[in-house]
Amino acid sequence: MSETRKEGKYLCADLMAVLGVMLLLGLEYFKAVGFMEMPVTYDSALPIAGRWFCLSGAMLLSACTGYVLSTKRLSWRSVRPLIRLLYIYLISSLGAMLIRRIIFEESLTKEEIWGLIRDFAATDTTKFAGMYVMLLLFAPFLSAAFHDLRTYNARLAFLAVTAGVSTLQPMIVISGYYLIPPWCKLLAPFAGFIGGAFVRRYAKSLSRVAYLVLLLLLCGLQTAAVVYICTERGILCYPQFDSMASLPSLMTALLTLSLFHSTKRGDTPLHRFFSNASGGAIAALILGDTVIDFVLPSLEEYFPEQEILMLVGLIAVPVIFIICCTVGLFIQIPVFMARTLFSPDEYEEEDEEEEEEEISEISETKPLRKLEPLPEEPVQEYETIPEQRNPEEETESRESLPFEVQTERTEEEPTVPPVIQPEPVPETHRPAPVEVQKHEPATLNEILEEQGIPVQEDSVDDLIAKITGTEGTGK
Repeated sequence: MSETRKEGKYLCADLMAVLGVMLLLGLEYFKAVGFMEMPVTYDSALPIAGRWFCLSGAMLLSACTGYVLSTKRLSWRSVRPLIRLLYIYLISSLGAMLIRRIIFEESLTKEEIWGLIRDFAATDTTKFAGMYVMLLLFAPFLSAAFHDLRTYNARLAFLAVTAGVSTLQPMIVISGYYLIPPWCKLLAPFAGFIGGAFVRRYAKSLSRVAYLVLLLLLCGLQTAAVVYICTERGILCYPQFDSMASLPSLMTALLTLSLFHSTKRGDTPLHRFFSNASGGAIAALILGDTVIDFVLPSLEEYFPEQEILMLVGLIAVPVIFIICCTVGLFIQIPVFMARTLFSPDEYEEEDEEEEEEEISEISETKPLRKLEPLPEEPVQEYETIPEQRNPEEETESRESLPFEVQTERTEEEPTVPPVIQPEPVPETHRPAPVEVQKHEPATLNEILEEQGIPVQEDSVDDLIAKITGTEGTGK
């Protein structure tokens, strides 16, 4: 396994984290202006659609966490964001309670302050900071469980089972009884985390237009169902959908994240701006509820009509977020100063990806084929004619060896006889062939004359005797 290191921040994840915090603050704004007590008519469709979209803020934060941390392994680096988060949470919670004590004149004892901090209950939105702490603790284990499933179908089944157990709890009701235990809703952030990891791996399979159409269709059907049912009742009461842990909230969050999906990282001013904004978003999440309660009386004085007051929230909520986010950045000044004492490599958040992910992506589309060695082609070389050896010396050399090496030839790899090319013979000047004159066979008399023997017409015996030198011996 090897780790690949990439510089920069995820623009889409930071942007969606900022949007998720603003949606949760918008939900608190709807609650503060008394929208739940307003009579529901068909004209209330647009505010209902806006409030139901704000319900997906918690799931969007969980999905962004899974989108970024799904490639992290369990190491000391996974503890560093938790320490920073606890520091921001502690300072922001104490600041929120201080504002309530000074402005709203709420009396709190030391035991009550400690209990609110321990239970993540300093404000109504502080519980989402507790959700983020829980996700950071379980992130390495959820990532390991997700990546150990190698195929697309296995990971989709993992997401479906987790979402079914957690997000269907408020929706499956028969005669006022929930078929799934209420504690299962606590697993909804885990479903959002796994959904964010799933979006990072497979969101590119569809186009952004398709995700936009699906998101609008889901919000439209959900709003139509709520308006149709609640109009007859006269009040906004639909508990099956009125939950941040419901399946429509999870689907809305995943489709929104898929719409802005991009794994590219960068260090441009735009990336740094949203990175700093997401860093101060936790402080804005804790302080925002208190600031909304502080500025709402002034807004009600300038905008007495409730419909206009809700439209003003489109401007008020982003402004409150920016103010609280700026305060959160000032809170982190000691953290920034501590970073300067260490090298950037130790404190820079890294994306630790494994080569197994790339291999699994290839294996999901096309199975790996076993590589086999290619047969070696014979190399054509100039070979010299071996020297002729004495057979007796050859037999003696064989007898001196402990065993005789014999090469076995298999049928699978037939040997190709080497091509022997004759050595080039240098051209030399050869003498011209001598013409041989053909003579007729010589006669016996001619041969005798060449020997210097006089030829006489004697008998053959006398001639033989003369040649052999046996004449006159009587033999």
